[in-house]
Amino acid sequence: MIYKWLVPAWQQLLAQRTTLHHALLIHGPAGIGKSAFADELARSLLCESPLPDGAACGRCSACGWFAQGNHPDFRRLAPASVEEGGDSDAGAGAGEEPAGKAGGPSGSKSGGRSGSKPSRDIRIDQVRALERFTEVGGHRGATRIVLIDPGDAMNAAAANALLKTLEEPSGGTRFVLVTDRPDALPATIRSRCRTLALSLPPADEAAAWLAADVGVDLAQARAWLAAAGGAPLRARRFADPAQAAIHRLVVETVAGLPETGVVQAADALADVPPAIWVATLQAWVVDLQRVCVGAPPRYFPDRAERLGALARRAGLAALDRLAARLDRSARAVDHPLNPRLMVEDALLDVRAALTARAV
Repeated sequence: MIYKWLVPAWQQLLAQRTTLHHALLIHGPAGIGKSAFADELARSLLCESPLPDGAACGRCSACGWFAQGNHPDFRRLAPASVEEGGDSDAGAGAGEEPAGKAGGPSGSKSGGRSGSKPSRDIRIDQVRALERFTEVGGHRGATRIVLIDPGDAMNAAAANALLKTLEEPSGGTRFVLVTDRPDALPATIRSRCRTLALSLPPADEAAAWLAADVGVDLAQARAWLAAAGGAPLRARRFADPAQAAIHRLVVETVAGLPETGVVQAADALADVPPAIWVATLQAWVVDLQRVCVGAPPRYFPDRAERLGALARRAGLAALDRLAARLDRSARAVDHPLNPRLMVEDALLDVRAALTARAV
């Protein structure tokens, strides 16, 4: 499906359907519908009886196979963790629901050894498995589609293996890559793609959609959107009581620092996935930085008073150093060597920043 705020971009893309570059990089914030957008693009390119505007008809054999996840001219590359039930295009532990799951003829699975934790990388063996697919002719026509989502999940070896195929695709092979973080892709990959940037919807439009979608009032929808950085699909996760409870726990714990002891705070966050508490802590620090320079908080407007008090206590230089350290922590959330040590180190950094002027 195409979410309403992406319809203008979708219509512009369909207008270029017959002249599209063979490699398209779709990027934008997490939680806006990029995965569903890319799926719909792949479906429309494979459709055998497209509508006058270029969209998929939804009735032909190709559309049926695509919906069932077994179109012979389609391959999806995703991390094993997404294939086994995670979210593609996710942010802070939740995000967008891809229109279909990888698997069967439409997917290329990787994964680790039996009993091991599913990989969060797209691995070189997945990319190499594409070689035969791209070399043989299409089963139903000239077009073959490779969808890589998220593209930044490719490890270095996988990205290098993709380069030659991406630069010199055979026949009608088209690549669609999706990412929240285009800068995390190698420059050699980006340079071989045309880019399509998708943006957050206007706040009022997003709030109206969210309120109608989950059945809450506009005030609640706006609060959830603020916490999700304006991304509607990330905000929608707060309608799940379990997700909302986790979010409240993390925010209350973070807001209690530095008065709350590090050990007590680490105990509270012990069972929260690192991707969630790190992202929330980063958002908290962003709001501290904003308040420190006189801007209103973006993520936690209901805690403006507390943020102001902490920002004055810390100072901008200390907050900038803290943000840089958290950025390094964010890069390790998928592979924490010791989750408990990771959260304690981060909380010690927070306490140090928030007491910098008191020392």
